[in-house]
Amino acid sequence: MIDWVNLGSNALWIVGLSVVLATLSYASWAASVHNEKLTTRLKQTSIRFFLNLGGLSFCLGLAATSGVVLIAILWVVLAALFVTQLYVLKKNGKY
Repeated sequence: MIDWVNLGSNALWIVGLSVVLATLSYASWAASVHNEKLTTRLKQTSIRFFLNLGGLSFCLGLAATSGVVLIAILWVVLAALFVTQLYVLKKNGKY
């Protein structure tokens, strides 16, 4: 029988990590096309939004798969920091 909760939890962190990787890959490509440094591209709001979104998904997925409560709490705290960064971007009217 398939454990759907475990499957969904693992899919969540894998999707989050793939969003981060795709965002970094796109930022690197765009920086090379425009002859900029990668750090300049990483400061853009759209790039920061997707990095934070991917980080949030990654942390929530690993918190859901954790078997130890303390480790799950630490992942949720890190996820809360990503939510805070997303809130700050929205509050500043960046997206």
